Amino acid sequence: MSRCRLQQCAGRGLWRLILLSVLGALLAFGEASPAHADARSDYLVRKLRRSRAFRVRVQAAISLGRSDLEQPVVRALTAALRDRHPAVRTAAASSLRRLGATSALPALRRARRDRSRSVRAAVERAIRGLLARRRTTPPSRPAPSRGPARYYVGVGMPGAKSRSVDQATLRSVREFLAKEVRQLDGVEVAPANETRKKAGRVLRQRRLIGYFLDSSIVSVESTGSGVRAVVSVILGTYPGRDMRAILQGAASVPGGRGREAREQAIEGALRGAMRRLPQAMQASAARSGF
Repeated sequence: MSRCRLQQCAGRGLWRLILLSVLGALLAFGEASPAHADARSDYLVRKLRRSRAFRVRVQAAISLGRSDLEQPVVRALTAALRDRHPAVRTAAASSLRRLGATSALPALRRARRDRSRSVRAAVERAIRGLLARRRTTPPSRPAPSRGPARYYVGVGMPGAKSRSVDQATLRSVREFLAKEVRQLDGVEVAPANETRKKAGRVLRQRRLIGYFLDSSIVSVESTGSGVRAVVSVILGTYPGRDMRAILQGAASVPGGRGREAREQAIEGALRGAMRRLPQAMQASAARSGF
């Protein structure tokens, strides 16, 4: 068997191993509620750094890709690019891309010389994705000081008009949207599937203003230059769901192809729509006399 053929087989075997690890991660770690997000991230970072079982380290790296973009998480994943097992290095590169950790670009560029062909491929995808995200993301501004919560925001499962957007992508988009909302000043994200009665009790006891986000992926299209996504976000009351504002956004990933490019375009479009969310909530609260 030729050397090229052996490399292809090895690459497929590594990806099968990573896919099995993804399933294990979903079963082992599940989804954490916002109240336990920090503890869960700390736990995963420890597993990634200290576990002797490479499958556990792979699971931890994959799960960290769905956590909040925080420096301890980015540092742990960046260090994992030097892990002794290629499956861990591959998972770390993919998670850095998913988090949008542009600060990891220097480390990813160094990892281009990795001895594993599969790791090098994952690193190249991560670099392309992060560079595309940097182009579609406006310059960062200093984060406002976080004070006590004023808004209590529920985040619904997105809908999609495009057949190219599957349920896995919609779940990923919902997680991304909740993470973005959670980073806004004065906002607390309501638990998923919270009952109307419980939401009302929280609002009354804590004197918060309730809002709910219904999002829709209007279109995801491949163009001659890449992928373009258009999204719509409806701001409604919570738990009543009376519409208060419609926010729209669009973004393109130049040269992008496939699922990763579609997700990057969707996330860029959502960021564009979400830039106007604080003003929309404030204006709605003022009209309501809060």
